[in-house]
Amino acid sequence: MSGQIYIIGDSHIGLADGDEARIVAWLDRLAVLRPKALFLNGDVFHYFIGHRNFVTTSVEKFFAKLNELRNAGIEIHYVEGNRDFFLEGSVAERSVSTLSIRRDIVAGSRRILVIHGDMINDRDWMYRFWRRFSKNPIMRFAVKLIPKGIAKKIVDEMEAKLARTNFKHRYRIPTEIMEAYGRRCASEGYDIVVLGHFHKKLEIPAGDALVCVLPAWFDGGEAMAVDPETGEWGWVSV
Repeated sequence: MSGQIYIIGDSHIGLADGDEARIVAWLDRLAVLRPKALFLNGDVFHYFIGHRNFVTTSVEKFFAKLNELRNAGIEIHYVEGNRDFFLEGSVAERSVSTLSIRRDIVAGSRRILVIHGDMINDRDWMYRFWRRFSKNPIMRFAVKLIPKGIAKKIVDEMEAKLARTNFKHRYRIPTEIMEAYGRRCASEGYDIVVLGHFHKKLEIPAGDALVCVLPAWFDGGEAMAVDPETGEWGWVSV
């Protein structure tokens, strides 16, 4: 059905040449469905640093495809994840319709919140400190000082390490924290909260709201599809 809204999370594309091929093919299939919008709910790449010295061919080809879809009339909304760094002013921002930490969807009578989910535990002070440390203006300035040759070496070394990593989360899924977060969102008028980050497809009742955790795109290319007119939704393979 055309005119649907699609949401994916955690595609974790590699940075080496050709690693973008699978998701570019998926985007081509999506375009045939004539969607209204695509939401990328964080962690599109293994990691992405939005400075030109860290941009690889894989990154360029992926964002070129997004730009093509956007120019064809498909809204592209990029919601920042924990592996996304310094997106503002980068090729990422230039290739999408919006760039944000969280994004609302109004579909029929339903109000939907799309947010990556790495910050839902407000008691995880260690992670919050790391996020603030790694994404502050000082680190952004420091990244700009790294010469392109050294940046490429860093990318290559990180890619080699990450290629050997199983991205399935091994920690316990904090469903009670998700439920509590969903209840807070319900009190703000949200009907559905869409999280990424945890890589496991879940539907968690949270009072008057429902928390939906996206499956990791890299596992099977599955997406959440929402009808913008009725608010009806479901899990789909594209």
